[in-house]
Amino acid sequence: MDIGEVEAHCKEFEIRTIECAFPDAQGLPRGKRIPVRHFLDTAYRGFELANAALVWGRRCDVIQDVAYTNFDTGYPDMVAVPDLATFRPVPWHPGAASVICDCREPDGREVAVSTRHILKDVLARAHSLGYEPKVGAELEFYLLNSSGRPLYEEIDCYSLTRGATLEPFMQRLRDELAAMGVALEACNTEFGPAQVEVNMRYADALEAADNTLRFKMAVKEIAQEMGYCATFMAKPLPGQSGSGFHLHQSLAELDGGVNVFGRSTPGDLEVGLMGRYLAGLLEHMPALTALGSPTVNAYKRIADHSFAPTQVCWGVDNRTVGVRAIAGHGAANRLEWRGGAADANPYLVTAVCVAAGLDGVERGLEPPCRVTGDAYVRTDLPLLPASFESALGVLEQDAFAGELLGAFRDVFVALGRHELSLWNAAVTDWERERYIDG
Repeated sequence: MDIGEVEAHCKEFEIRTIECAFPDAQGLPRGKRIPVRHFLDTAYRGFELANAALVWGRRCDVIQDVAYTNFDTGYPDMVAVPDLATFRPVPWHPGAASVICDCREPDGREVAVSTRHILKDVLARAHSLGYEPKVGAELEFYLLNSSGRPLYEEIDCYSLTRGATLEPFMQRLRDELAAMGVALEACNTEFGPAQVEVNMRYADALEAADNTLRFKMAVKEIAQEMGYCATFMAKPLPGQSGSGFHLHQSLAELDGGVNVFGRSTPGDLEVGLMGRYLAGLLEHMPALTALGSPTVNAYKRIADHSFAPTQVCWGVDNRTVGVRAIAGHGAANRLEWRGGAADANPYLVTAVCVAAGLDGVERGLEPPCRVTGDAYVRTDLPLLPASFESALGVLEQDAFAGELLGAFRDVFVALGRHELSLWNAAVTDWERERYIDG
């Protein structure tokens, strides 16, 4: 789409405001709302804003010990340049459209710590190898009332009857995302009270990450309009299931679009390209842990028999493992990485998973033996980091992650250490109740 087509769409849909968004380090949407006339006049060069927006914490905490930008650099401007191919009217905001932006330095270079840029670099590498990565996100979230309690208290997974109580929200979500060009394949109640799981349609990796950003915005904004609170927090309720982010992935031929994983069968997954990609995912899974579970809270969803992986392992159609292989379906063959929390950055998760898989392909790695049965009871499998602190330590020392992420690894680790310092200084309600009579 060029600027002339964008202008025509704005006239057709009576657009008055453009929501210009980009993902920050956590994958939260940041940006500006711009009047349509000014947007049309300036979209080609973008708009300026402080580059601190790419390196601050979840509550806009300004972290001094980040080399990319800090008080010594003065937090200069970067430029958010709209990717016009992402232009969409926003059905739940009449008169508004959205566009996703690439963050650039004033000299035109893409900002090195932009996670959308990191993903685009990984995809360029895949294209050079002749592959188009395809991914589909599977996300969970809770619907809460204005008091922060679930809309219903029972656990009723896959219940159509219970799901009907959420349909005023879910039907609107499906309809308005479909009008925006974001297709949801299915949704169901999950293993928590008023917890929902949504499967997003498979797409090229960058489009899928963009759609995941739009999806999460839609969930939260539509819920707020309807008087609810939607949360992707990894473990919002004690004693209840956590919310995960599973990434289904495969490689298509760049010329022809055939899923090259489709050549594998359940009996021969250890050999061939799908097996090599799988081996890369597994080799780098410990270093991916912090990126997929990027908060202190995320590790409270990880426990034996929680359906969140605790070990480096894989199996065929097995939900107790770290990577679930789905084979025997031809063109629908894929690998499901199960290590993410729902509040992880979709650009970052997609980038590191695809990069890890491609590393396995390029190096000709072979996966370890598959796991059958309950992986949680196995004592011979390598363990994944069990806390944010240990996961950050693994990430900080990992050469593959350092090469892949560059300066962003330092940003991520600094933000993580800041979160840990806040957590260590916090006095929780549990502590007060437990120790107040001491």
